[in-house]
Amino acid sequence: MRNVPTYNLYGENSDGRPEFWLHAESIASRSSLHRWEIKPHRHGSLFQILHIRAGTGEVLFDNRWRPLAAPCVVVVPEKHEHGFRFSRDIDGAVMTMVTDRFPACRPGYYGNDDWLAAPHHLHVPAGHPDGTFLIATLDRIEREILLGTAGPVALIESLLTSALLLIPRILGESPGSALDRDRTRFAELERMIRDGFRMHLPVETYARRLGMTATHLNRLTNAVAGKPVSRLIDERIMTEAKRDLAFTAISIRQIAESLGFDDQAYFSRFFTRHAGVSPRAWRDRERAD
Repeated sequence: MRNVPTYNLYGENSDGRPEFWLHAESIASRSSLHRWEIKPHRHGSLFQILHIRAGTGEVLFDNRWRPLAAPCVVVVPEKHEHGFRFSRDIDGAVMTMVTDRFPACRPGYYGNDDWLAAPHHLHVPAGHPDGTFLIATLDRIEREILLGTAGPVALIESLLTSALLLIPRILGESPGSALDRDRTRFAELERMIRDGFRMHLPVETYARRLGMTATHLNRLTNAVAGKPVSRLIDERIMTEAKRDLAFTAISIRQIAESLGFDDQAYFSRFFTRHAGVSPRAWRDRERAD
């Protein structure tokens, strides 16, 4: 059996968990250091997407080299041996995520254990109705990672979900109706939370309106978003609280009341538990910046 090295990023030895959650770089920046060839290797805990905008190459999957021609996308799950050869005019990006930080990268996320458990490559056909959107989504993921803006994980998770649903659809391997039903329910839950979070409705109320038990609903949101319903509700409250603290001059008592808290002290404890600082300290810090 061949000894295939396991790396964090290519050429960087894996000595435990990588120090990043998200990474993006041009394909040329690393492959040019290795004469445009990335020799067979694997990643122990990383998920990668390569987006090739121009140029050509080859990808090694399952001991066979397969041609690549722009525009194309390559999906590489963790622990899969792979390699690349690129033309010198290659233009594209490789985006790397720590798999267990991003539910969208995990096998089983789509109700199909097989699809994300295996590598894939896709030539994006000209004129495909989803192709333009897929390319724009991958460009946006790359830009968000490179910008390194505060708290990009939720946005990137959403963009990843879109990309990883579009790729199998374009390939003609789209997962089945169970996934579509769950994602439809999740979208409806998000709408209900958006409309009702100020009322502090219990999880059971949302579940009942969706025609399921609270246990089933929590199982669904953990599969789709990696978090229970209560956390989705709390995150929505925190988003609104931070917006009011940052962009309005209304008092903390008024903010608490507008968010459905009868007791300002309870709101302050809630906010501090989630943000690590009090509402007043958070507002002062934002204004100081």
